[in-house]
Amino acid sequence: MSRLRGLDGRIRVPLALVVGRYFVLVLFGALLTVGGPWALFFGAMARGEVLPADWGSTHADETVGDIASAGHLDPDSLSTAYRGAQLSAVGSVLFSNMGEEALASAQTSVSSAAAAGETSARPGPDVSSGSYEQVAAVKLADGTWAAISWDMMPHWADRARDASWPNPQDLWLASTIIGTVLMVVLVALRAARVLTRKMEPLVAAANAVAADDLDKPAGTSDVAEVDDVLVAMERMRVSLKRSLEEQMTAEEARHKRIETLAHELKTPLTLVQGNAELLAADLEEERLQGEQADEARAILDATHRLDVALIDIISAWQEGERDGEGRLEPDADSRG
Repeated sequence: MSRLRGLDGRIRVPLALVVGRYFVLVLFGALLTVGGPWALFFGAMARGEVLPADWGSTHADETVGDIASAGHLDPDSLSTAYRGAQLSAVGSVLFSNMGEEALASAQTSVSSAAAAGETSARPGPDVSSGSYEQVAAVKLADGTWAAISWDMMPHWADRARDASWPNPQDLWLASTIIGTVLMVVLVALRAARVLTRKMEPLVAAANAVAADDLDKPAGTSDVAEVDDVLVAMERMRVSLKRSLEEQMTAEEARHKRIETLAHELKTPLTLVQGNAELLAADLEEERLQGEQADEARAILDATHRLDVALIDIISAWQEGERDGEGRLEPDADSRG
């Protein structure tokens, strides 16, 4: 339970639950997209609007019996599950709306039955040819044969609908596939939008650190794993801010020390330079002669070199301050 509560006592949701609910939505949506068309399909069969796939096989004997009783084949009176043909006693085609394979099978069956003296024929499907279409034939009173064929597919009971609409099974499959794809896309878009919103505090916290805005808190999230990362980022922000503040304080103190040291060095040097300028004036007016003049020139030269060295030292310290390297020692040339 500790992972389900934040540091401030907030209830947090595991990321697995956030993601898992979309899997549940997909499963529930699949039940709707598959079960909905399936229920409509079977409802249509229950109402007699659709003939089931085995309707032709189940009612074949009854249908050829009715044709034999009528003495002729009326294509318009056949169920939409059947196609019909009328053949002569020798198997010649008098009428047909069958497919080529079914018609060839009917001709072969009629020829075999006539040769054997039989009055009906119903061979099994020729599965070796990859076709599951079946035929049945019956001899009529006028000596001709009537044959019907059917396949193992559902059909619309209404002839006009069966001729113009897609096969019920194809329509069911298409609606199931299209519905499932649309459902998955919608759930994926919803999941992406929600997960993006859940990740927004992380993005905001990272952008704040990237922009050096260390005063902005990292924020919180109701997703446990995201909130854990935000807590870690908040600790990092506080630590980084404290470190930078300490560094700035140290740099300010070092800068003040450098300014103080520079002032303390330049103050006596200014006095020395003032005295050196007096000596320089005495030299120009030739009030100093001999050894005094040589010593005065040496003092002037040393004062000049000391001034240059001090300027170099202060410049080096200031440059080190800017580069974060702290106090730098002057090189040998600057020390003179």
